[in-house]
Amino acid sequence: MTACPGPKPCTTITCEGCCTFATPSDPGTCHAGDDTAFCGVRGSVCSRCETGETCSPEFKVCRGADEAFPSGAKFVFATSQTFTGDFGGLDGGDAKCQALAADAGLSGSYLAFLSDVTEAGQRINAVERFTGNGPWVMRTRNARGKVLRPFDDRASLAGPPRSPVDQDETGHVFALFDKRQVWTGTLLDGGAELPMPMRDTTCQRWSTQNATGLYGIVDVPTEKWSGLGAVACASDNRLYCFEQ
Repeated sequence: MTACPGPKPCTTITCEGCCTFATPSDPGTCHAGDDTAFCGVRGSVCSRCETGETCSPEFKVCRGADEAFPSGAKFVFATSQTFTGDFGGLDGGDAKCQALAADAGLSGSYLAFLSDVTEAGQRINAVERFTGNGPWVMRTRNARGKVLRPFDDRASLAGPPRSPVDQDETGHVFALFDKRQVWTGTLLDGGAELPMPMRDTTCQRWSTQNATGLYGIVDVPTEKWSGLGAVACASDNRLYCFEQ
């Protein structure tokens, strides 16, 4: 560890690890940030890990043993691949989810979180297509080893997730500049929006690039996760996939 030079304080610029300060006027001491007494990164104030915790060498945060997945847990992810809106209807979306899950070594049956509207105007709501009842979890735990659990059960799909659905089928967490948009055709209540003049919501039953479809974004635990707005169906977006 080294003291920050001169009057310059210990910050993210001057310290790659974490900082301690003897007094309010102390410029601070920079620590490597990778041990239980001084754990932290990017100039943060050092944390002292509790008994039984270690300082994660990857994330430089105090971490206990990995939390176990809850009983009956099922996985949810956003696809690593992106697709234009003509991906073959609900069956085509489901097939893409199933194929990517299998390629990533995930067992079980997967359905896409997609709504549709029939030619007769009947709504096919995403939440009503599902047979599973959760809880739905992410494949990769957070930096402290805690399970990320966006949805407790099927009823909770009619609202925002508790945490973002921001991992793909392999457990990769999407970075800032990764594609964020996801096809859903679905409002926050988990149902389809009936088409309006000049505004289609499901790319004409997910069959064309010459229309518009509702989408959400992966990295927010709000209503924007599903029904943010409509975008051209020629856009390349992800799909949400839920194990049943």
